[in-house]
Amino acid sequence: MNIYIKRYGKKSLAISVLLVIISLFLIFKPYDSMTFVMRIFAAVLTLNGIIHCISYFSSSKEFKMYSFELVIGIICITVGIAIFINPDLINGLLPIIIGSWTIIQSIIKFQLAFNMKSFNAPNWAFLLIGSIMTFVIGIIILLNPFGTAIAITQLCGIFLFVSEVINIIESIFMLKS
Repeated sequence: MNIYIKRYGKKSLAISVLLVIISLFLIFKPYDSMTFVMRIFAAVLTLNGIIHCISYFSSSKEFKMYSFELVIGIICITVGIAIFINPDLINGLLPIIIGSWTIIQSIIKFQLAFNMKSFNAPNWAFLLIGSIMTFVIGIIILLNPFGTAIAITQLCGIFLFVSEVINIIESIFMLKS
């Protein structure tokens, strides 16, 4: 059992050190990190498109007649290549999409809060305050989408860094026992 714990501790330590390096990259190079993640996403999307195309050409005639595999495959490949070539496009659009979605959701919750009030629901004010706060967050995201994306990337890096430092300390204690 002790050998298993030490082996696990060594693997955990190695992975944590690698993740600390990644977290530092997220903190100090957030733009490059976002571009790297978008390129990975693009590669996965392109691969998914290739798989759909292969599925289309390897399926029976009956299946092909009702299948959209080829269309889905071509769209995935095209979008994947476009994102891979220009990851800045998605880096810029994603925060705008998230900000818009946040605003829409907050407006829906705003109305829901007033609907709850008309039925004398006890927590309507909490929902109203939450919807207003969410609306403000959505506006902030829309007004500064790039800055928001950078801040979120750095925040993820900070959380990952703290988590992995704790894992490193735990792994060291495991190896000492």
